[in-house]
Amino acid sequence: MNPTTWGVVVTCGKSEQMTSGVDISFLDLAGKAVLSYTLQALEQSHEIAGVVVVAAPERVEQALGLCQLYGFAKIRKIVPGVASFYGSVQQGLKAVGEDVQFVCLHGAGRPCITSTLVSEVVKGARKEGAAAAGKHVGGQLLVTGKGDVVTEVVDASAHWALQSPVACRLDWLKLALAAAAKNKSHPEDLVDLLGEIKKSVKMVANPRPNILLRQPTDFMMAVALLA
Repeated sequence: MNPTTWGVVVTCGKSEQMTSGVDISFLDLAGKAVLSYTLQALEQSHEIAGVVVVAAPERVEQALGLCQLYGFAKIRKIVPGVASFYGSVQQGLKAVGEDVQFVCLHGAGRPCITSTLVSEVVKGARKEGAAAAGKHVGGQLLVTGKGDVVTEVVDASAHWALQSPVACRLDWLKLALAAAAKNKSHPEDLVDLLGEIKKSVKMVANPRPNILLRQPTDFMMAVALLA
């Protein structure tokens, strides 16, 4: 029997806003709210048993209405979050069930994920302890200096671009968050966070574009993918 895994979806904070400061999750994308695409992917993944949505305090009722509108059966709680992504994750973790052993984290600003990707990331975490979606960079990267003049050529054959969702053992995540708080550090992603307790992350290749919505042109590309 597989360990119980819940999703924690963050819809608030600066990382979930457009460059203009507008909340992304509740904007229209191809006739549906941006948040609905993430929740649908989690709903359709056989590896996810429950979902907690973390929303800005003033958006909690709106998030509840959206979940009821689309009939998402795996939603367990909708809780208020804070400005930072991992601060909101901590709020979400307080609401997960006592039997939960793994969590799958995702920011709703990346709506182009699939249930297959969610499942593969969760499976990777169950095997290695932590896993994250990403794209293999490959080729060469150019390092520039003053005046954008190339100063170094870097072999990128072993480089990855980190995306989400990410999944992790719940006990590791709690230990890493506690360590970051003790060290007064501000991790930007799961790799950085788990570095606090010297744990590594398994990368899971994502074959599809995983657009982070930050400006209007991103919406245009996402519509093309989701149509």
